[in-house]
Amino acid sequence: MVKSRVWAFWFFSFVVFLVSALLISILSFLGVYYYQSLEYYFHEGYLGTLYPVSLLAISSLSCFLFHLRETSSLTFIFKHPLSQKNTWLWCGFAFAYLSLDDLFEIHEKIDFKLHHWLDALAKIKSNAVTDKLDDLIVAIVLAVAVWFLLRYRKTFATYPIMQISYALACFLVLLMVCLDFLTNGGTILKLILGRALYSDLKSFLFVIEESLKIFACSFLVVGSFAPWLGKRHA
Repeated sequence: MVKSRVWAFWFFSFVVFLVSALLISILSFLGVYYYQSLEYYFHEGYLGTLYPVSLLAISSLSCFLFHLRETSSLTFIFKHPLSQKNTWLWCGFAFAYLSLDDLFEIHEKIDFKLHHWLDALAKIKSNAVTDKLDDLIVAIVLAVAVWFLLRYRKTFATYPIMQISYALACFLVLLMVCLDFLTNGGTILKLILGRALYSDLKSFLFVIEESLKIFACSFLVVGSFAPWLGKRHA
């Protein structure tokens, strides 16, 4: 029974990454074929948004269900909020927030409000520096995720596949933030590559950024199903 679950898990993981790769390839191809733009369907199509949202929602559901299996009651979170046993519940909440953020562009709207307040209160107009606030918000969320992995490392250590998957997801998000920082305004890349080459590569870099997000979500959903295999000590 355990062996069959392991094979099912690896098959599921393979399918997740295969579908992710195929989606990126298809969206890029269709964008070039119909609109001469690699990034077109990542902006305009529903699949580019709904797929990572679905992966995050599935991750959230898996963590919530595992929390119910591991804890004695639904009120345990209120009695011991920082207990290691609540790791799964906090993961579930985190993934639920991330899925909603991607679907409703929550952090982009926060960024818009911050620009509005800076203009209204300090007369600071949008510029190359304030345009990085969006990246700063994502970086803060990433920092919290890393803190969470360290804070609950005792629990994650008993599920090495989950721990590695989440760590790789954080690494991909870090790369995504760095790339977004460089392409947001493109000042640095224009200096390094030149305006002409940067203009040619801009769509490609955007697709790379979206690909990093999609594969990060893929690692999260794989990691979230790993605990159902049972505890494995490295």
